[in-house]
Amino acid sequence: MKIALVGATGNIGREITRQALARGHQVTAIVRRETDLPAELDGAQLAVAALDDTDALAAVIAGHDVLASAFGPRPGDAPSTVTTTSAALVAAARQAGVPRFIMVGGAGSLEVAPGVQLVDTEGFPDAYKPVALAARETLKQLRAIDDLDWTFYSPAAEIGPGPQRGGFRTQAKNFLVGDDGHSRISYPDYADAFVSEIETPQYLRQIATVAY
Repeated sequence: MKIALVGATGNIGREITRQALARGHQVTAIVRRETDLPAELDGAQLAVAALDDTDALAAVIAGHDVLASAFGPRPGDAPSTVTTTSAALVAAARQAGVPRFIMVGGAGSLEVAPGVQLVDTEGFPDAYKPVALAARETLKQLRAIDDLDWTFYSPAAEIGPGPQRGGFRTQAKNFLVGDDGHSRISYPDYADAFVSEIETPQYLRQIATVAY
């Protein structure tokens, strides 16, 4: 498959790129400025485009099977850049005729009870709330789309470095916790699930998650 990926040099994006390449896919790594790709991503094609320039993005992604986003706001960026960037990517996909859009979502938009999202629960960290609310707004916008197959793929509440051990679970909509009461996933295992969703979609036009 031909995968265009925004955010390929971040922690999650690097792992998605590495695993997609290892599985034989063609990856176009879209970056905001000219840069050198890490050696581990050798084999990806580099493309530079402003993420708010729909025409430039559409030109880069034309002919791809899927547009994927591991975009995250940089220090100093307004949390709303999550929403505005995702909207620009969706517009570019439509313009270019790319049929699918999958993005790294946020655990805050997962439900802990019917109609109750994690971000609205008591004890949700204030430091993460602005970005979580912006991600929820992005999900709301995606749910209004009827001409593009999208997936809002949320990691567990805790995601970080670790081995690719497998044994994770995926499901739509609901927040997942392990037997120890924690919601965790490693970068490699999240990327494994993300690339598998690109290859064999299970959650088209849905929010889904992956956790141990």
